[in-house]
Amino acid sequence: MTLRGSEVRPVGPARIDVTDLSITVFSGDAAAHVETILLSPAAIFLPKEKRATGEKSVRLIRDDIEVTGEGWTYDHLGKKVSLARNVRVVFRAQLNDILK
Repeated sequence: MTLRGSEVRPVGPARIDVTDLSITVFSGDAAAHVETILLSPAAIFLPKEKRATGEKSVRLIRDDIEVTGEGWTYDHLGKKVSLARNVRVVFRAQLNDILK
């Protein structure tokens, strides 16, 4: 995983405020391909918890799905993203029998 921002400001020992957050998650195997990209204009990163959160917008990009929304949390250990408002999901994979 890499975490970048145009401005990174430590706020105490357990919190980092990040402007223009960009998180890239890699597969973790020998191929080391990009699994997920998460982008947000403003976020709080909690390194000990391996968690990021923000009230502004977020964009999550994977090969099979793209998600945007606001009021979000990314839990790296749980491999989970939660969004609270204005959520939009675009699937790029075939969804067989989704309405059954």
